[in-house]
Amino acid sequence: MATKSKLFDLSKNDVSKSAEAGFEFELVMPGSGESTGAFVTVRGDQSPVVKQYAKKAYNEYQMQVQASKRKNKDYEISLDEAEEMAIDSAVVRVISWRGIANEGAEVAFTKEVAAVILKDHSWIREQIMEESQLAFNFRPK
Repeated sequence: MATKSKLFDLSKNDVSKSAEAGFEFELVMPGSGESTGAFVTVRGDQSPVVKQYAKKAYNEYQMQVQASKRKNKDYEISLDEAEEMAIDSAVVRVISWRGIANEGAEVAFTKEVAAVILKDHSWIREQIMEESQLAFNFRPK
């Protein structure tokens, strides 16, 4: 007797939609893995917003390369530019946070505040990027 195969329903397994909805994780102290009580909700790499940002950043980079070629120069990105791109890439992934304070006062999430914090605290930026890249975090439920 033949068994009926189960169909894989794409509409119920939309990774892009899950990546846009976000995933919340707790920040941990680098080295020790100690809990911080601070939580960040991030978009996944397959999120339309993240993909759009990546496409825009790539196009801007290509324009810089082409402009340099027209001047018979090689385009080299500076360390400051590379860090700025890394910060922007992390900021676009953050949807919200909770439990983050500075000098005892809770810090509300805005993209501008996030950019400053992620510049000053690269370990937070690294965790945001890592969690955003883990496809398992964004599996459809």
